Parts: sequence; structure tokens; C-alpha cells
Amino acid sequence: MLRITESDTEKKLRELRKENPNYDAMWNRIRLETDKRGSGWQEQTAAPDNKESLKKKWLMPAACAALAAVIAVGAAASQGYLENLLPDAKAAPLGQSVGVQAEAEGVVLKLNQVLQGTERGYGTEQPEERMTLDFSLSGFGDEDVQIAEFDQSSITDLDTGKKLQLSMGDFNTNYIDSIEDWAANRTLNTSAKATGAFNEAEGMHRYRLEMSGLYMIRRTSIPIEGKVKLGQEYTVLPDQDFKMKISDIKWDEKQNRMTIKFLPNKNVPKLDTKDSSTLEMDRSNVVSLQLGDRDLGPSSWMAPIDSELVVSEMEGEYNIRGLTEDQISDMTMTFHYAEPVRVIEGPWTLDFTLDPSKAEIPTETVPVADDSELNEQTGWTLGEAHFGAYGGIITLDRGKTVVSLEDGEIVNYSSISLTDGKATFSGSQDNVPGLKTTKNNGNPQEIISFSTEGGMAVEAEETIASYDFRNKPLTLSFSNAWVAHNHPDHWKVIGIPTEDEQQVTDALPDGTQIKYKYHRKGKDVLVEREVPEGTDVYEGTRLRVDGKEYSFDPFPGDEGHVRDQEGNYHYVDVYRNVPEGETFEIGIGVYGTIDPTKNAKVIIRK
Repeated sequence: MLRITESDTEKKLRELRKENPNYDAMWNRIRLETDKRGSGWQEQTAAPDNKESLKKKWLMPAACAALAAVIAVGAAASQGYLENLLPDAKAAPLGQSVGVQAEAEGVVLKLNQVLQGTERGYGTEQPEERMTLDFSLSGFGDEDVQIAEFDQSSITDLDTGKKLQLSMGDFNTNYIDSIEDWAANRTLNTSAKATGAFNEAEGMHRYRLEMSGLYMIRRTSIPIEGKVKLGQEYTVLPDQDFKMKISDIKWDEKQNRMTIKFLPNKNVPKLDTKDSSTLEMDRSNVVSLQLGDRDLGPSSWMAPIDSELVVSEMEGEYNIRGLTEDQISDMTMTFHYAEPVRVIEGPWTLDFTLDPSKAEIPTETVPVADDSELNEQTGWTLGEAHFGAYGGIITLDRGKTVVSLEDGEIVNYSSISLTDGKATFSGSQDNVPGLKTTKNNGNPQEIISFSTEGGMAVEAEETIASYDFRNKPLTLSFSNAWVAHNHPDHWKVIGIPTEDEQQVTDALPDGTQIKYKYHRKGKDVLVEREVPEGTDVYEGTRLRVDGKEYSFDPFPGDEGHVRDQEGNYHYVDVYRNVPEGETFEIGIGVYGTIDPTKNAKVIIRK
């Protein structure tokens, strides 16, 4: 996975609308695929080892719950999980064939193809120049390598002397573009992304790539002798004198969750890379729990953030649904870690020359041919479309200034796709007005954006990373509209909140059933909401006491979410300093439901 794409992915996932996400289910799916990979299982739908950030581990507030999905998706992308969801085929490469190579200690790095074009990152309107470089790595011999990555990499424009920003992916035996080549001749493939101030001068352009510190690893699993026991110290890797101790065990019966704190000694396995993000998605240490044949999930820690620290305590969270306290003593553990195979210092230096007429796909501007169907359904009009090698954007005008969402207004579409009949790309509606995320960003221009990554070639059934949209017929499809509901005068009388949790169900004017669970905690009143699938609450709940309305805390911390026994997260609105009263009422802010009758097609170019 390219390191530079992770922040864009996180932003997108943070704005996904799902009222009751089950991040554990997402995570467990990826983890199960990981375990299969680790055992040598080679089906095309596998996923890698789970990873997490360098800071707080696993125990996440609702505000960071989306980050769990980010971590999972990022880890999946690292070893080709997302790519493997699509058929195993390659698109014809675009750009200029290069073919230069360099060798160090028998390992050959080859630059095969270079494509230059423009892209617009998530939440940005201005195009950014981007260069994609496709590499192959060979000469591994019979070493048991699973993943390899360069610790240091750079690209320099030799004509201007300026360095560009380079983000390079890892080489992975499970990556879809490497599986066949690895089986045939032990060659791995990856790509890199270069951005920055490109030389706009006419004629040939010269560049130099410099790589060093090639780390080659394999994921290794070691059963830990002994059962799970508080205070117990375990010898995990005797030859490295690596031990760890269980320092704390907590049982959350309501959420079916067990939290275990592990304290490793100073000999915890780690990779001594100069860049802490090298192999970031694959370098973590993982402790998984088992009860017989049942896997209770993994938990992991990374190298300490402070290099002066010797050890970093890990806090693990496990799904214990259906277990009893007596079964804790029967649980066993397995330790998974990145085992170094070989490190080659290098360097590898590759000089190459680009011909812009061959390497570059210029951005084109296309007037929208016919958006009448969308306008009839929504009142919206579309501006000009801008397409480059890596996707495009189309501006959207609602014909009015949106301060808050009105009842019956179409908020956005849950499914948007672009096709020319031969390839199909998913789109997203960004900067939707009236939503908190957009308001917090200063209400930027609303756009429809497309990325070629993850696109699908219909006829050849091949995955696509870039595309030439020029002179092709383009059709845009909108389906499953989110429609806003705003009922400011609708209130539900509830019992006076006490320390004991109470619950009530309310039928909203459109027929939607919403369940509230509420209780008092000191001076605060906490309101949890549960809504049916296909419903999304945009503005949270409302609370009125003896006719006076109160606002919830927008930054409630860990109190702002709760996980049920099925692993679904529910939002909790925390109202601070609520006085005692005689009449308590709960209302709901603006919320949305899906309407499948508002679908529309737009002809971009015939």
C-alpha cells in the first residue's frame, strides 16, 4: 500500500454514513483471512496481518471508530486484499516503457513503466501532478520471503536538481500483481507515486531513483506455552530471551469484551529501520487468543513512539461473546511477528529519461451533455467534468445556499458510478452542504469525484489503476438517494433519568422506529440511540427539560459510544450539567433514509 494514500483513505472512511457500524466484524473478516495467509493458504480472497497506528492501541472512542476500518482497509491493501476481491487480471499498461535496472547482492530492481498525469486528492479541487512508477524485484533465490520494502527511497529531477516526493509500496508475495510472477520466476511487483513541482519545460526530462536498505521479512507464528493467567510471565522466544507478562485482565460483560494488558521485556522483536513507516502494515507484533478451535481475535503493539523507551505496554481487546469466566483459564495464546529474512543495504540507483508525449496523459475538460434527469429528481446541475489519468471531478450546484438540511431534501447518493461501457469507476459525493463534516471544513465547493484505483474493466474483467478517458462516451449513474427528514416539533416524553438505564422506542413521523437508552451519571444525562439499518442520524438527539432545550457535548470522549453484545457501535449523546426536572423529552435532529426511486443518469459525453 502506498503510504501517501492512507490519509485520503482515512478521511473518506471517517465520512462513511453507517449509524451502527460493526467494526469488529470487519476486522475479524480481515484477521481470519490473515491467519489463512500466515499458514500458507493461497486462495485469491486472502488478507494480511492486521496493523494499527503507533499510538493508542485498539481501545477506541467512537470518534476514532472509523479509524479501525481505516487500519483494517490499510492492512488489507498492504497485502492485496482489496485487489484480490476483483478477478486476477492485469490492465494494459499506460505511459512510457522504461526498462532500466540496478543490482545489489544479486537482487535486481527494475523500473518497467512510468505514467504521468493529474489527480485530485480527496477534498481538493485543484489538480496535482502525479507520476506512477511500476517496479519489479527479482533475484531472491530460495529465501522464504513474504514481504520486502526499501527503507529509504528518493527521486530527483536531474534537469532542475529538485527532489520530488516519493511514496513507494512494498513488494508482497500475496499482492495480486505478484502472485503469478512469484510462482513463475520469484519476481515481485509494486508501484510508487511521485508528486511535487514537475519540470514543465518542453522536451525530454531526466530523473534519478535512489533506493537503499531493502528489508525482507516473513510473518511467523509461535504458540505460547501456558494458559492465560493474570500476573503470569511467558517465555515466547527463548533464543532471543523475549518474555512478556500479563499485567491486567478486565472483563466487560455488557459489551462482551475482555481487555488484557501485556508487558513485554526489552527483547521484544522489532525491525531496526531508519524510517518507522517502513513495512508499517506488516511489522507489528500480534497476540491472538484461542479457546480450543475458536479464535478470539488478535491484538498488537508497535515499536515505542519514544525511541528512548525500551518497552511499550500493549492493551488487547478480545471478543468473548458466549464465554464464561471459568473458560478464561482454558484460553491459550499465539504470538505473531515480523521475522527478518535478510537486509541488503544497497544502494540501487536508476537513471531514466521520460518523453512527455509518451509518458503523459493530459487532463481534459468535458462539458456535461445532459443532466436533465438528475435536475428533475434533485434540482441540481452539474458543471464541467475534468478527467485525468487517475480520475476526475465534476462540480455540483444545488441552486441554493444550504444552511441546514430541509425535510424531504436529497442529501446525496449512496451509489455513484461512471462508465464508458468498457470500464466502470465508483464515485463519491464530497463536501455535501448541511453536514457537520462539511461545515467544519469551511463549506467548500461540492463535487462528484472519481478515482481510477479499484476501477473495473467490464469486458476483460481486469483491475485498473489508471485510465485514458479521452474521446470515450461517458455515462454517470446515481442510485439510492439519502433523503433528509427534519421534524423539530416532534418530541417523545420519557421517564425522569436515574442512575439505572431506561429505554423507550419512538415512532418518527415517517414511520422510522428509533430506540433510546438513557440514564443519569452525576450531573450529566447520557442518551444512546439505536436506529434501523438504512437510517443515518446527521445531527444527533435533542433533550428538553421542563420546556428548556439542552445541547449535547460535541466532544464527549470515550463516553460518546457504546458497543453492544453483537459488536455494533452505537452513538451516545452526553448532555452536561442537566438539572433535575419534572418533564423530560427526547427528540431527534435531522436524519436520513434511503429512497431508491430517485435514481438518475447523466450523459457526460455521447
